[in-house]
Amino acid sequence: MNTINHDNYTSIYDGIEVVDALQTRIADIKKTLIIVTELDKWDYAYAEGKWTIKEMIQHCIDCERIFSYRAQHIAREDSQTLNFFDKNAYVLNSNANERKPEELIKEWTNLMKATYFQFESFNDQTLNKIGKVGNREYSVEKIGYVMAGHSIHHMNVINERYL
Repeated sequence: MNTINHDNYTSIYDGIEVVDALQTRIADIKKTLIIVTELDKWDYAYAEGKWTIKEMIQHCIDCERIFSYRAQHIAREDSQTLNFFDKNAYVLNSNANERKPEELIKEWTNLMKATYFQFESFNDQTLNKIGKVGNREYSVEKIGYVMAGHSIHHMNVINERYL
């Protein structure tokens, strides 16, 4: 069962429109990734068994894709069940450490821009639609806030533990 409290990711955006949260995070993320590149920390893990920065960024890319699909699924009122996913299995099978940093940056930046445009296309009625992921209910809008907050959470982890 998924035990992540997504409220921790969304509370930082109180009073901010979801599309603004999705857009403004891109510049903040780029700043952190520039520092990672300057310090050549892409292959660094702060402790044994912890992800490298490459793996963490690949995790963020994977989550962005999954949550974006979940938002689209709910927005279009698809009745199929959405399930949780095993983030550790995704990282283990990602081959992230074989990738070049510039590839990860390019992919994630373009993906975040696509997510921004996806959410910009949703009207208020669509943003308020509710769907289930596992045993939890989410609005389309909340999924957008989760995506923005999740990525910022990982940038904070990088700044606090990796740099």
